[in-house]
Amino acid sequence: MRLPADERAAVEARRFARSWATYQALSGRLVDDLELVVAELVSNAIRHGAPPYEVELSAAGGVIRGEVRDGSPTPPRPTAHPDEHGGFGLGIVAACTTRWGTEVVATGKQVWFEVKP
Repeated sequence: MRLPADERAAVEARRFARSWATYQALSGRLVDDLELVVAELVSNAIRHGAPPYEVELSAAGGVIRGEVRDGSPTPPRPTAHPDEHGGFGLGIVAACTTRWGTEVVATGKQVWFEVKP
């Protein structure tokens, strides 16, 4: 799903994640976790990346995979000392997923995550 290049992107990504996860008949906890992870990654892409912004979710082989792409090749870096100004996002991603990572692609980068329900 292509997202707008402004503050609406995170809201639209959250709606998309909740709708997709509900359609997949996932548990309430997993719906909430997917929505949170997608929102964090999209917010990071907007704050630190560049347009265009895209999000995809899929399920295959008992694994849910999410991908958030943006136009910057610079990978995200966890903040060593999160504080009241932020820096908790990638910790949330790590806590709510089975694994996650980053790949440089022709158009920028892709941050992906996987969850085993």
